[in-house]
Amino acid sequence: MTAPTEEDLWNRLGSARALPFGKGQIAATESLVRTADAERLPDLQYAARLSLVRAYTHGGEPAKSFVPFAWCLAKHDQGEGNERWDYILFWSFKSIVTSLTDFPEVPLDRTYAVLDDMERRYRAAGYAMNPVHQHRQIVARHVGDHETAVEQYRLWAAAPRGEMSDCVGCEPSAKVAHLSRYGRFEEAIEVAEPVLGGTFTCSEQPNGILSSLLLPFVRTGRLEEAARAHRQVYRTIRHNRLDLDLLPRHLRFCALTGNHVRGLEILERHLGWLADAPSPDVEMEFCAAAALNLRLVADSGHGGTTVRRTDGEISVQALHDELSERALGIAARFDARNGTSEQSDLIRDVLAADPIVDHLPLSLTSPRPVSPPRTPVAPSLPDTPEELADLADQHSRLSAYEAADAAWAKFDELCPEPAGSLLARRLSGSATAIVDTDPEAAVRDWLRAAELFAAEGDEVARHTAASKAGLARYQLGEPESALAALAGAAEALAGLGDVEQHVRALLRWSLALSGNDDLDAAFEILGRAEAAATEVPAELTARLLLLRGELTARSGRLDEAREPAGRAVDLFAEAGLAEQEAWARLIAGRMAAASGELETAYATVRPAESAASPGLRAQVRHTLGLLASDLDLREEAVAHYRGEVADLVEAGNLSGAALAQLGLASAAERAGDPLTAADAAEAAIEVLEQGDDEDELARARYLLAGAHRALNQPDPALTLLEQVLGHFAAASNQPAAGQAAETIGDLLDELDRDGEAASSYGRAAEYYTAAELPADAVRNLRQAALSWQWATETDQALSVLAEAEKSAADLDGDEPPIRWERAMVALNGGKLLGAAERPAQALPRATAAVELFLALDATTEAAIAAGLRARLLVDLGRPAEARAATQAAIEGLPPEATEQIERLEYILANLDAE
Repeated sequence: MTAPTEEDLWNRLGSARALPFGKGQIAATESLVRTADAERLPDLQYAARLSLVRAYTHGGEPAKSFVPFAWCLAKHDQGEGNERWDYILFWSFKSIVTSLTDFPEVPLDRTYAVLDDMERRYRAAGYAMNPVHQHRQIVARHVGDHETAVEQYRLWAAAPRGEMSDCVGCEPSAKVAHLSRYGRFEEAIEVAEPVLGGTFTCSEQPNGILSSLLLPFVRTGRLEEAARAHRQVYRTIRHNRLDLDLLPRHLRFCALTGNHVRGLEILERHLGWLADAPSPDVEMEFCAAAALNLRLVADSGHGGTTVRRTDGEISVQALHDELSERALGIAARFDARNGTSEQSDLIRDVLAADPIVDHLPLSLTSPRPVSPPRTPVAPSLPDTPEELADLADQHSRLSAYEAADAAWAKFDELCPEPAGSLLARRLSGSATAIVDTDPEAAVRDWLRAAELFAAEGDEVARHTAASKAGLARYQLGEPESALAALAGAAEALAGLGDVEQHVRALLRWSLALSGNDDLDAAFEILGRAEAAATEVPAELTARLLLLRGELTARSGRLDEAREPAGRAVDLFAEAGLAEQEAWARLIAGRMAAASGELETAYATVRPAESAASPGLRAQVRHTLGLLASDLDLREEAVAHYRGEVADLVEAGNLSGAALAQLGLASAAERAGDPLTAADAAEAAIEVLEQGDDEDELARARYLLAGAHRALNQPDPALTLLEQVLGHFAAASNQPAAGQAAETIGDLLDELDRDGEAASSYGRAAEYYTAAELPADAVRNLRQAALSWQWATETDQALSVLAEAEKSAADLDGDEPPIRWERAMVALNGGKLLGAAERPAQALPRATAAVELFLALDATTEAAIAAGLRARLLVDLGRPAEARAATQAAIEGLPPEATEQIERLEYILANLDAE
């Protein structure tokens, strides 16, 4: 094997520096140092060791940086260091000072000596004193010399920034730490605000500055900003052991905001990372913050709860005691070194801290804390069982079930052992209360009540109870016996003179027929009910109207259906029946949406959100979320879905809440809020993984991948997308598999992993072809061809291009999407063949692309194609034709396409200049 040349070794250094921070980069750089030493290459020995200082500092092993730094410093002083690396050498002073402070075994005098040396060298080199003051205040603050720390901060803030100053994200982050230590929280936020909305070029930001701001945000009441900062940062750092130093701030934040249960979850997830703590200082901070959360969990009565760790399980209380002792022990070592009690005092303060906020919801998917409900004033109730039964029946008819329950509760106190008609009425009331949760028991109670009413000679009550039992039987899946019972009860009531009960029985019969999909019969019975309803309560008339609207809509006559549904809304409103009005609004709104009148639908349903009971409100909010999404009311859609999630979680309907979370995730993604989208999708996945709905689980993973992508977290996004692709491919859902593969290709393309992107586009094309979606297949083939070209695989690119061109030519139809694909294939063909130095073959494709895009009014693409055509004509030695064609393209564009015209005029000017 040929020995590497010196150039090869310098290239290895560049490759090592480009690696992510961590053990891999450290190993690669250490290996290079050994090789440089063996080959006796002085410049490389020096440069490699400076790179090793950087690798150790940022790779979780800062203690190892001291030796190579001292070696380089000695070489520099001996005149053997290359001046081109002086900047990196002097920059390293800052991390060395900080790291020396973090290890109690390092004498304090050594740290001060390095600080003095840093200042001397910076002054001699003409560097600003800004970073010197910064690091003097760090050391002073660490040892508890507060007067010096405050003065050095003043000097630091007054000194101009220079070449050695930290980046625009890290310097404010360090200032926030100082100001927070002295309770100057408003100033801390003011220092940070100018850079929060900017673009960071440092790998430590914005996670560092947002983590530093957690305490100031909470202390100044900026609770939503605090919650958002925590969510954003923790989502990014939780998979990276090198960010262990940030976790204590998030653990303390959880404890101080009443989220110690979440703090316990975070602790358990990262407890194993302590084995690789980069320094005793980080270890101490983590142990103290973790112990604080454990103390709060124990104080809430859960000290016996167990926590998993690598050596088994340990109780919350025992782990608290262990970590507290560990933190205080390290603090004592620092104080012994420093000659002060500063670190022990700080750790004791952390361990004894109490929450600043009782509970801060950390996710927009969580229910918001609400004020304790006022104790309602108990309504006055009658004093006789008969009057109480009348009142309970009245409330039940109006769906006021809580009021009915209150009346029956007093009935039970006054009449614990009813008999005769009172027992029958009590059984009927009991059946009404349990019919949704235990319909079999409800049927038994109603049938027993019917027998008792018959014995008492109350035929109206007898057949009314039988009618109710019949509808419950239908809900139990007994349509034949149910319809017979409903028909018999309705016919019997027809001759008994009680119009209202007769109409209600007909209404139940029609409802059952409707549920049995016998719409003609349902209409007939409903017509009989309407004809009989001459003098009935407005509430009953509204129910009849609402059913007519629903039956008419199911018959396909949507416009006709909306009129009775709208009248039902008005009647319920006039009667003051808010719950029934909310239900009617929901039905009427859905009818309007089905007719395509989305704005009307939204306006119709919107008032129901505040009027509906919790059970109905979730349905209302779901419908509003769908409508708001369709109307592009993005923030409103997020709010509605968030409310639906809260309703379903409160009701204990976790599976329903998981599906609602998917609606919230989709809406939040469209609203540009990927954090909420990620939270919602992850919450859904936790539930869906316990069930068997694999399609919804795949959908949740796809949404979470999109959120990761928006948050610039490509690795977890790719992992999730591959899971989605695997599911849909195994299920032979070719269109969905194609979409997943195409999304993977897009993401790989964004990461400049061109060969992998090309392969994934190729997979997508195969899935789309199998799904008989040829236009989608063509789109991915042309993308694959471009990606192969960018991967410098020209032969593969041209091969796939030929396949794309053939597939595009075979597309049926002349619809705009088909024409678009043909135009894009022509444009890509011109680009690829031009890059392959085949201008004669590229030219007709570029020319065709111009014409195709102009026909589609795609002026931007037409201008791009025209520019390509001009360049190809020049390459072919035909500049006059290039000018003429470009001028013709300008004249072919509409006047309002100013940007495209300017592009072509610029090209034309350059052609004229040649």
